[in-house]
Amino acid sequence: MNIALIPQPQRVQNRAGTLVIPSSGVIGIDAASLYPVARRAARRLPRHTIASARGPGHDTLSFRFATGLRPGGYRLVLGTNAITIEAESPAAADYAVSTLFQILDQSPDRRLPCCRIEDWPAFPVRGVYYDVARGRVPTLTRLVEQASLLSTFKVNHLQHYIEHTFQFRGHPLIGRGASPLTPHDILQLDATCRDRHIELVPSLASFGHMATVLHHPPYRHLAEDWGENRYLDPAAEKHASFQKRRAWSLAPANPASYTFLEELYAEFLPLFSSRQFNVCCDETLDLCLGQSYPLARRRGKGRVYLDHLLKLRRLSRRHDKRIMFWGDIIHHYPERIAEIPRDVTVLDWGYDHRTRFDKVAAFQKAGLPFLACPGTSSWISLFPRLHEATAAIQGYTQAAVRHQALGVLNTDWGDDGHFNFMEYSWHGYLFGAEQAWNPRADQESFTARFARIFLNTADREVARAITTLGDVAHLGTDALYQSLLYHVYVAAPDSPLFRGPRYQGWTARGGHIQPLAFTVNAALGRQALAKLEFVRDVLSRCQRAPGTDPHAVLAYWLFAVDTLAHAARKLTVLAPGGHDTPRARAQLRRDMRGLMARFQRLWLARNRPSEIGITLKKYRTAMAGL
Repeated sequence: MNIALIPQPQRVQNRAGTLVIPSSGVIGIDAASLYPVARRAARRLPRHTIASARGPGHDTLSFRFATGLRPGGYRLVLGTNAITIEAESPAAADYAVSTLFQILDQSPDRRLPCCRIEDWPAFPVRGVYYDVARGRVPTLTRLVEQASLLSTFKVNHLQHYIEHTFQFRGHPLIGRGASPLTPHDILQLDATCRDRHIELVPSLASFGHMATVLHHPPYRHLAEDWGENRYLDPAAEKHASFQKRRAWSLAPANPASYTFLEELYAEFLPLFSSRQFNVCCDETLDLCLGQSYPLARRRGKGRVYLDHLLKLRRLSRRHDKRIMFWGDIIHHYPERIAEIPRDVTVLDWGYDHRTRFDKVAAFQKAGLPFLACPGTSSWISLFPRLHEATAAIQGYTQAAVRHQALGVLNTDWGDDGHFNFMEYSWHGYLFGAEQAWNPRADQESFTARFARIFLNTADREVARAITTLGDVAHLGTDALYQSLLYHVYVAAPDSPLFRGPRYQGWTARGGHIQPLAFTVNAALGRQALAKLEFVRDVLSRCQRAPGTDPHAVLAYWLFAVDTLAHAARKLTVLAPGGHDTPRARAQLRRDMRGLMARFQRLWLARNRPSEIGITLKKYRTAMAGL
């Protein structure tokens, strides 16, 4: 069977013959709970009615529950005259239909290859975590589309990162001017997710990462630094500046912090049908440097951190929620891990190919449930660093298998204004979905299968273009977080980046990550431009072909190509070895003005205005002085 599938099933047995879908017929079900999935199938099988199943061979498509299948598992058999689906649950029947639809989409004249598929998920939790707090809040329509599409690739867990982008009735100052999500938005999205067998889990910053809330005057007294960079710890002056961001964390020593959180939780949590709640608590960079310093001297920082988690656990239980939290800080206090209650789930994250993935063993040893949390590597980049994402997802998934994780939660952040569009991340979403379903899936063929299924193209050059695009975006160094070309793109003309700095960093060639010492100069820009010319030609041809790009992402991808090309051209003009002339600078300014206009159009087509000004300011800074 020469059919591309995502996720790749656990077992496929090809059989002789083909099945021709009849022009009319019956979809049979043996239980009323299968009616929703039968209705979904009927949308692709016109003139087929739904009725009680009469048994194999009588109906075009028959659904029935079966014993002996693994949790979430199904058996899909395409015979010469009928299709049968046996499923462990309604969700499993839905997964089978998603696989059937992928086969149908690749079968001309509705002639399907006969086969038998035995399939089941490797992990019970297969999730995506999407950031709606760093500048961009998608429209409700777009969030519903995201959830619905993810479900077709067997994702069953979804979270949205929120700091200030929710409309609290009791605290209207939070989220003002940021196009926040409303209670109606959450309720509608929760209903959609339930229909599509996705658990929508609430997530709200509840310790660190709270500057978007605590900078408001009414809340500054709750900040660890009182909102004014005031510290009691004498060692604070030796800490790096990034650890002393104004109004960054809640003060656990201030009882009013918990009254405040209790009020937020009372409005937020009842909107979700899930019984889980992510309290976040990551990157508490200024932990106990200010208000909580005396408490930490008595109790120790690790104990203060754990006590905060326990208080959040008590607050959440009032709403019948079990908490989960990011595991980065507790790793610094390993002696406290064993004290975490066993009903708390740890979210262990790492986004780099060098991540020590087996650090999750500490949670397994303590008997704690945990999720492995890689990422799409799309943030602080003009296009995702695909190969970094692939390495992190694959590495974390393998560690999750070894250490018996609950599953994989694939993150998609929006640091620095959320320049990166959701449309960029689907390659990473689908690779994460496949790894969480079947960690033994063929990694080498994934991009070609992605092009065939998600972009609906059989053009083999498209997969090579995607790989090359990931290569170009990958170039980076630890000195500049994520992608070098992103930093070049937003840099002002007098930036030190255009003075020829030399870095030790990483590149990718043909999808393979390699260490690289490089100089930022015009030659680097010319090399990138040569690769991007090929990428643009292939993706443009794909976009123009009839029937391709059903999810309309290529307009966004081509914008990414053009922003990368602009950054490369900046190097050919402003960096050592470049041709820096008034005319060349004027052209750069005109190009960036046009790119800024495209950015606004693409943003507003699928997203609320939100805080688009964060990125527009970067455009203006980059153009000033050209």
